[in-house]
Amino acid sequence: MPVTPGVEGGAHARIVQAQPSSDGEDFWVRWFLTPPNGRKAAEIRHHGRLTLAYQHASGEAFVALSGPAELIDDRDAVNRRFRGSSHDDAKGLVVAGLIAVRVIADHLELHIRGVTEEPWGRGRTSLDRDPNGRWHLHPVHYDAPIVR
Repeated sequence: MPVTPGVEGGAHARIVQAQPSSDGEDFWVRWFLTPPNGRKAAEIRHHGRLTLAYQHASGEAFVALSGPAELIDDRDAVNRRFRGSSHDDAKGLVVAGLIAVRVIADHLELHIRGVTEEPWGRGRTSLDRDPNGRWHLHPVHYDAPIVR
């Protein structure tokens, strides 16, 4: 689910079919498709960043990755990613109206039961990626005292 800051404030989230990076591409590059004239594309043009949120089916693990986002209006890039989707588009009408979005993760927030500091839902593991591709862990900070 990509989340972008709204042009006029707030945040906008939508469910998309996120795609993994391609063979030989940085693991932390993620892709999805969107209409070029839609709200999501406008917000990416305006802000240049977004957050992708994922939840494990168990409900015990969540990750939000964020980073710079780029709109890629390249038919090959779109077609490669659309082919693996679950859309029925025999005539190519849907894919013709989409562009690709490439996100390069440079920040992660993890909530993983048994890994993330308790209390569950309050703590998080936060990491930032430096320009050399190395991840750095941030200490956990709570906004308010924890009541036990």
